[in-house]
This record gives sequence, structure tokens and C-alpha cells, in this order.
Amino acid sequence: MKTSLRYKIVLWMVWVQLALLPIIYIMLAVTNNGLIWRWNLLNWLMVGGYILGLLALPLSRGLEKPKLLKWWLRIDFWLSAIPAILVLPLLFYVGRHNIDAEDGDYVLYHTRGLMMAAPHYALGKKEGLFIRPMAKSVRINDYDNGKMDCFKVDTLRGCFYGLNSGGAQVSWVLPLDSIKYHQYAEDITELIDSIYQAQPLFRDYYHGTFVFPDNFAEINYDSYSINYEDSINYNTIDRLDGDSLRVTIINNGIIELPYPIDSVGNLTPKEVRTFFEKLKGGKQ
Repeated sequence: MKTSLRYKIVLWMVWVQLALLPIIYIMLAVTNNGLIWRWNLLNWLMVGGYILGLLALPLSRGLEKPKLLKWWLRIDFWLSAIPAILVLPLLFYVGRHNIDAEDGDYVLYHTRGLMMAAPHYALGKKEGLFIRPMAKSVRINDYDNGKMDCFKVDTLRGCFYGLNSGGAQVSWVLPLDSIKYHQYAEDITELIDSIYQAQPLFRDYYHGTFVFPDNFAEINYDSYSINYEDSINYNTIDRLDGDSLRVTIINNGIIELPYPIDSVGNLTPKEVRTFFEKLKGGKQ
């Protein structure tokens, strides 16, 4: 029996699983430094280890084997089965990262949230077997139903931008290098306008984030609401029923003002910014 092919396969499964333990430990230590393994290598090795532990015992039934191996297979089965009930769904659903778009060495990837939480989309850079997160993220509430129409990382001008369609229409222009982003302010301003024109916002399930290159004020479109935030003020525009807007100015207090919808032009980033600058200067 000990020379049978099935016995050799069982032994091979045991040794492979044991060999995976230090490998997975080292890989986990690497991820603690903020790196992500490309192609979900860590997840697949962990899944493989659990599967080996679950299959080795049933495959060994009916074989003559040493008492130590017999007990090891039983203990290993239960040590694999109990955690697998909780861990395997997390490894397949939450723990994995998914590449949505690539541009040279840069990737836009997302990880799924728990329960009904929206996926988190982030920018990363490929480094051999790893992806290094770059602390830059994009809000895309598409729950894996999106379609990346455009994704570009412009290292010359220090920005990254894109368009996404599908479950949610999303567009963005964000800084990657603040010095270059400010240096190419004229080009970035034109880019913001062109990206917005390609996918106008301020409607259901439309989201957009743009950062102006001269003062780094940020404007966020979220369906029928617009938030404009600079270093001093945080202002919002909300569409009410009909053709009216509610403008909220937050600066040492809250002021709400009604306006007709055409008072902010076509609600482009440039027009929204100009509108709030005039309000701040007392010209509205």
C-alpha cells in the first residue's frame, strides 16, 4: 500500500501543505509593509493549502498508513475545515484585488467591501511581483458593474484621470505630483473641462471629482449634489424639485440661499468655481 500511487499522492499533499506554511508566513509579512501581491498569489496559495488539507484525509481512506500520518491527516482536516468556513469566502470575495485598468506601470484596482459596502478603487504601481498602493483613490460606486472607458496616468503633468460607465457614471482628474500638477495648471484646467464635457454630471448615479491645479480646491459631483471645498470654505449646491437650486455656504456658520438652476450656467467645474468665488466676493 505504501508504494501505491494514491499513497504517494497523499504524502505529496502533506509535504506540499507543510512547505506552504513558511512561504505564506513570509508573504503575509511582506503585505504588512503595504505591498500587494500581483495576481492574488497570496490568496491562491492560502486557498490551495486549505484545499490540500480538506482532500488529503478522504483520499487516504482505505490505505495502510503509519499512526502518526493517520492522526496528522485527521487533525489537519479539521484545522483546515473549521477556518475554511470563514476564511475561504473572505479570500474569494473580500481579500482579492481586481485590476480594472492599466496604463504602463500603473494600475487602477479595487477590493470589495464587506456586505453591501461599495468597492474601494485605488491607484497602484507595479513593482515586479507586487503592486505598491499610492494613497490615491477614486470613488466608483458601481458594485462591479462598471466599464472603464478611459484611464491615464500622466507623469509629465503629475495627474491621473479617467472615465467609467456602467453601474455608475464616474469621471475624475486628480493630482499625482502636486508640484507638476500646479506647474501645468493651464493644461490641467483644459483637461478638467474636456473630461467633464465627455461625461456631464449632476444627474442620478453620476459622480465626479476634480481638483483645480492653481489652488487645489476640490469639487465633487454626487448625483444631484455638488460640493466645492477650498482651503477656507466648504460649499454645496443641491438640486431641488423643479428648476431651483439650494446653495449652502459653510464658513463660521451655515447660510442657505435659493437660486434658479440657470444661475450657475451648465454647472461645469469652472462655472461652479466662478459662482462660489463671486459669492465670496459679494457679487451675487
